[in-house]
This record gives sequence, C-alpha cells and structure tokens, in this order.
Amino acid sequence: MRTCTVTPSRARRGFTLAEVLISMTVGMVVIVSATAFSLNSWQTRRSWTVREGVDRGARFVGLSLARDVQEAGIAMVGTSVFSALGAVGDTISVLSVPFDPNEAPVYPIFDDGDTLPNYPAGGTCGATCIDFKKVNGAYDVKAGDLVRLQVGTTRRLLLLTSVANQGAGLFRIEFLPTTRLVNRDAGLDNLLLSRSGTTIQRLNAVMYWRIASTKELMRAERLTATGAPDGDVVATGVQAFEGRLVFVSGAEHPTYDGLDADTTNDGNDVIGVRIRTQIRSDRSDPAVNGGNPIDRWYEWRVAPRNLLYEKNKM
Repeated sequence: MRTCTVTPSRARRGFTLAEVLISMTVGMVVIVSATAFSLNSWQTRRSWTVREGVDRGARFVGLSLARDVQEAGIAMVGTSVFSALGAVGDTISVLSVPFDPNEAPVYPIFDDGDTLPNYPAGGTCGATCIDFKKVNGAYDVKAGDLVRLQVGTTRRLLLLTSVANQGAGLFRIEFLPTTRLVNRDAGLDNLLLSRSGTTIQRLNAVMYWRIASTKELMRAERLTATGAPDGDVVATGVQAFEGRLVFVSGAEHPTYDGLDADTTNDGNDVIGVRIRTQIRSDRSDPAVNGGNPIDRWYEWRVAPRNLLYEKNKM
C-alpha cells in the first residue's frame, strides 16, 4: 500500500495593523494637503475674478481719460484766466479746436463802419445776437455748437441757439444767455464787442464728472439747451473722483486762477492733470473680502503735448 504525505502550505500573510495605520496617515496627509491647495486655488481664482472686474473698468476709464485729455490745447494758447484743460472738484473739462480735416475757421465780426472802436453793450443785433462775416463765402457753425468768442485778449464761451444766413457775406448767431459754460466764463455780461478785434471759432468740449447719488462717472461731449453737460455713463461704483492740475513749476492745484496773488496756478501754466478715483466692484463673493464689495484706488497722470507745444510757441 502506497501512502501520500501532505505538506502543509505556508499560511497567507496580510498587512499588519501598523502598516495599515501608517498608510492611512500618509493618505490623509496627502488628501488634506490636496484639498487645502484646491480650496486656496479656488478662493484665489474667485478673488481674482472680482478684482479683475474692477481693474477692467478702471482700464477703460484710464484709456478714455488719456485719449480725451491729450486733445487739450490743440490750436489754442491758454491765458492766465482761460485754459484748455480745467478741473473743478470732481469735474474735468477739455477744450480743443476741431480739425475736419482743416482747422475750424475763425469768423470776424461784422463791422458796421462806425468810427467808434466798440459796439454798444450787448450784441450787434440784440442782447444775445451777433452778426459775423463768412469765410470763403461759407460758415460751418450751427445751433448747439460751442464757440469761443475772442475780443482782443478776452475769451468767453457761447452756446449757439440759432444760426441764420443773412446774405451779403454775413451770418447771424444767437446764443444762450448764461455767464458760465464748461466751468468757464460765458456770454457777454459787461464785455463790449470790438469792431475790429472780435472773432468766434467752433470748439470741441469733453467733460468728466461724478454723480454722487448714483456713484456713476459720466462723460459728455455735448451740452443741453440749458448749457448743462449731456453725457453717458463711463463707469459705475465710482466712490471718488478728483483731478488736480499740474503746472509748469511742478506745483499742483485743484483748479487754475489767474486773478489771485498766487503766480503758480495761472491758466497759461497748466501742463497736465493728475486724476485719482476709487472704484467699487459691482459684485461680491462670500469667499472674498468677507462677502463685501472690493474698493480699489487708481491714479493717472496725463500731460497733453499740445499744451507744452502751444506754450513754447509764445
């Protein structure tokens, strides 16, 4: 009889408790680190999204301001009391002579042949009415245009309410009876029109200002029938907006004034403007800034080359 010998097999062996605990600990560390990194990355992304919205709006404002302010002073030499670039509080204004493609014509006043150098108080045809000569048999001003009235060295702004052909090489303008336009002297007031030294020229005007109640930044390149700026919204959430004029001396002032004792803030010494604004995000995120909107400050400095060029020609 043959007998079989059975050899017992080696017992199967698994992980020890220590190995399981170590593996679980390492795994937990990796999972926690990865989770924390993911949460931090997601939170950073959400914060960046909110801030990018504010930065995008600010970039648009900065580009718009730079483009418009650079136009200041084109074909216009400033005087101590009349500058192409102005700032008053939260309002910035820019004046320039249009080129379409040639410079806007300068129209001389109608001379009635009287021997006196000046017309009586008022216009030539009424308190707010003046006759001018055409240039090359034509004129290109119309109702709603802003023009610069030049009487000798004195300048005033006029908002035209009516323009009519008078024949015989003349045209007649009527203007809004107001003393201020675009934060500058306007109308005739006590100004006497010179028979030989009075002209008008069409101007472009751009204004920026902030509406405090709605926190909106506005831009206008036209005026209403009452002389107020008629603009469109450039940015929302604007908490602050201010401009300070920069002068040849390097001094900064909130506005120009050629009538005070300070000689560093005359209108013909303006060479640029520094603008600061605070913009608030139009959206918030519970994971960013405690769920509150973000406020960010921005600053731009613009020095129109035309102002320096026209000043250097003097």
